Amino acid sequence: MRILITDEMSISNVLTSFDRSFLYSFSFVPTVITARQLAAVTPPHHMLTILEGNRSIDFNADYDVVHINFKTALAPRAYEIADIFRKNGKIVVLSGYHPSALPWEAKQHADSVIIGDAVTLWPVVVKDLEAGTLQPFYTSADTHESLVLPSTHMITLKGLQLTNSIEATRGCPHKCDFCQDANIRDGSVFRARPIDDVIEEIAALRQKIFFFTDFSLTIDLAYTKELFRRMRNLKKKFICGGNVDVLAKDEELLRVSHEAGCIEWISGFETFSQESLNGAHKQTNIVEDYSRAVKKIHKYRMAVFGTFVVGFDEDTPDIFHVMQAHIGKLGIDAVNFAILTPYPGTPLFNRLEAEGRILTRDWSKYNRKNVVFRPKNMTKKELEEGFRKITLYYSSLPYMGYRTLRSIGLGPYPFIASAAGNLGQYMKT
Repeated sequence: MRILITDEMSISNVLTSFDRSFLYSFSFVPTVITARQLAAVTPPHHMLTILEGNRSIDFNADYDVVHINFKTALAPRAYEIADIFRKNGKIVVLSGYHPSALPWEAKQHADSVIIGDAVTLWPVVVKDLEAGTLQPFYTSADTHESLVLPSTHMITLKGLQLTNSIEATRGCPHKCDFCQDANIRDGSVFRARPIDDVIEEIAALRQKIFFFTDFSLTIDLAYTKELFRRMRNLKKKFICGGNVDVLAKDEELLRVSHEAGCIEWISGFETFSQESLNGAHKQTNIVEDYSRAVKKIHKYRMAVFGTFVVGFDEDTPDIFHVMQAHIGKLGIDAVNFAILTPYPGTPLFNRLEAEGRILTRDWSKYNRKNVVFRPKNMTKKELEEGFRKITLYYSSLPYMGYRTLRSIGLGPYPFIASAAGNLGQYMKT
């Protein structure tokens, strides 16, 4: 069979060609690794094409099967592409967070829908395609067994890739109310790959710098510390994510991560309102830990990329001034803002829908930049304008330049991570 596998960037009609090429080169969009993983588990006797983020779609190409993996904001575009391919006689399989949350909706545009872990199920789907027994739905087993993922270093993509991506663990047991990742099938089941497999894949990377795409490397500390210890001799540099509560307290983790080559930690600070955090069941965040976490990460000469969310029920119009005052004191090196978004499949969506507060089901607006629900303690306009102003302030060239230059003291690689992170956020505004 002739099979096409897409990544999420490749189907976007929002980003320019330059933006896609830049983000693809720096692996800022982790769906690139999903496409490579799907390719790696595809039996080698099939003719396989990966549609990478900086390439356009050829609807007239001679494919038999098209696999589209996507999140909620790209659902309308993914459905449009799927409908065109099906009209041209191609078999379409859909997977990803959105099809997993709304499989019956996705099935209207596909021959088959994968619910949950697409990488595990894709070989089963291909086998059924070969036998002519394709099923309408495939649902992952929700198992706690060890995570078995294919090594992707043998999958060669076209174009310039200055960094790469690795996945060591999958799943997050914390299940914050607004997190689609942890609330879909398999999302809250934490599994880890054998460390030998991860080390082998990292050692084979051609790139010096890579990203861990894991939800968080602070969930199983024994596993992470052993992984980091074994990475010391690989001479690689990497960026990874972790939870604030652990980063504020576990200096051994910070030390071994630095020794392993970590140059930046990404953490979801979310808000400075403990009431909001408690309401969203964000149990890993204690506001009092924020400053301590940043100082300790900097102590070990690593940068900090902080993400924040506005629009919680507890937020009033002064939340933007509160954030601006506190973020300046934290001294983080790169920052990203998002509007609280009730993704399908999350407790947040279910609650707001029950309260009659969902304003639209135009999934293209579920991109964390639009207000798609009725806020509780401010107007929709106040939330939109406050988000726009604080985003523009922190993405302004002078402020970005200040943060980036300040990170020089952490060393050349944290400086590069800070510069790339700030530029990437600037391009997304």
